[in-house]
Amino acid sequence: MDGVIVDTEPLHKKTERVTLSPFGISLTDGELDSYMGTEASLLMTRFIERYHLNVTFDVLYASYKSNLLRLFGEGVPPVPGTYDLIRTLSKAGIPIAVGSSSNRELVRLVLSQTGLADLFTAVVSGDDAARSKPHPDIFLEAAARLGVLPGRCVVIGDSTNGVTAAKAAGMFCVGFRNPNSTGQDLTPADWVVRSMEEITIGRLDALTGRPAG
Repeated sequence: MDGVIVDTEPLHKKTERVTLSPFGISLTDGELDSYMGTEASLLMTRFIERYHLNVTFDVLYASYKSNLLRLFGEGVPPVPGTYDLIRTLSKAGIPIAVGSSSNRELVRLVLSQTGLADLFTAVVSGDDAARSKPHPDIFLEAAARLGVLPGRCVVIGDSTNGVTAAKAAGMFCVGFRNPNSTGQDLTPADWVVRSMEEITIGRLDALTGRPAG
């Protein structure tokens, strides 16, 4: 979802900075880039440990979630080309899932803003899996809910953690080089694109070996 359907990475980074600013912590772009695709509860634990914060997990997580929902509630811009791709896949009868590390409430909020929620066969959030990306749990759960073998799935991801999780799940992977998702290693992906408009059903068929049509 983040950075692929909607361009949320700038908002995630802003939320992380706002959440840690009361503690005098100023996160660098490199640090923020390294956290991309990480589930929020794990991220808060890392913040507390790495920066030796004198705060409980519950208090920090509540602050983060409040900031996140407030900022996202103002609306998030779509990634150019993604909405059309989702509609095309849905019209062709190809099942689609969201596999996001974000919490369930945020995923529902964002999908409702897109107006495309009904086109997804399955939605898996960070609350639905035991381990976050780069572990494969979220994507494996998405495949199970779709009723599709992992080896028949294609993940589109814009982060190192997302691409790593996709390949660990035994899935094909398209790496999307979102200009707002800097510093991400997408080299393990089977195919890397700079625009979502490059992705067509024909190209996905060629990637997976699925017979055209």
